[in-house]
Amino acid sequence: MAIASTGAVSASDIRTEYGLSGAVSFSDLYRGGTHIRAKAANNNGINLASSVPTSGAITFGNFRGTAKGFRYTFTAGATDQNASALFGSDYSVNYPKEIVIDSGVELGATSTAEEALEIDSGGAGTITVTNNGTLSGAGGAAGADGGDAFEAAVACIFVNNGTVRAGGGGGGTGGNGSYSSTSNSGEIWNYSGTYWYRSGNVGVRVYWNYSVVASHWNHLTTSISSGGSTYTRGSYRTGLEGGEAQGYGVTRVSTSTIYTNGGSGGIGAGYNQSAGTGSGGGTNAGTGGTGGSFGASGSAGANGNSTNGFAGGASGAYLRGSSFVTFTNNGTVQGGTA
Repeated sequence: MAIASTGAVSASDIRTEYGLSGAVSFSDLYRGGTHIRAKAANNNGINLASSVPTSGAITFGNFRGTAKGFRYTFTAGATDQNASALFGSDYSVNYPKEIVIDSGVELGATSTAEEALEIDSGGAGTITVTNNGTLSGAGGAAGADGGDAFEAAVACIFVNNGTVRAGGGGGGTGGNGSYSSTSNSGEIWNYSGTYWYRSGNVGVRVYWNYSVVASHWNHLTTSISSGGSTYTRGSYRTGLEGGEAQGYGVTRVSTSTIYTNGGSGGIGAGYNQSAGTGSGGGTNAGTGGTGGSFGASGSAGANGNSTNGFAGGASGAYLRGSSFVTFTNNGTVQGGTA
């Protein structure tokens, strides 16, 4: 807790704030000395004891309104933030650090592999995060899980006075569809390539594109099914190769199954994106599911007549690494913890 910014400052106030014990002289209290650190060149925060001189005259008044630690304040939006980048070389030093997100400011994650704010490994000292704005995870792609809003890999204190919201899961893909398609060749007769041949009272044989595709022992048959197609004898023809007198045209009717893809699921709600609606699928296929809102799973895709729809993605976590975090919530959270 900072020393009061008005009124008298006592030696006891200084001892309490800077954790001093034993005999201490003013010369021990310069900024950059043993007890009050100077800020590293790559530390983007402010030194909360910046009014304490580094040399020369020093008075009790120099400590008015000061505190032990560094503070970084987000006054404008940012994405994919790591605490180590905020405090540079001082991040690994056993010295208090504060991160403050101002009211009306949003930190966001641009992919589900990132978080809006991460207290990454390597930090030392008491790390305190105070959120007065919004932390938003990234939304999941179709069928994929949403991203996290906040993650900690080292011990920290997190006070939420604003909103912390996980990215929504993407909607599931719709089930596949199928339908039957029938084609009719019409009667075809080709001198030697496609024809119906009857061999006396023995049987029949069907030639299609120069290959035997069907045969039957009964010479009286007029329709043969083979390989998913039905071949029907047509009108009598003459002039077959080899002088055969009994040749006929032939009609082939084929039925096949056509498979269609299910619709894609909508994206989940996330930083700078709204939840999306799933797209429609092909014939008899299911529509993709709707993406989840912040902190919610995506909807499953609708079933097709060939396969069932797929489940939507799960929401991300508003807080990941909860075992490292002392969390106080005075605001709104959306999603779960991990």
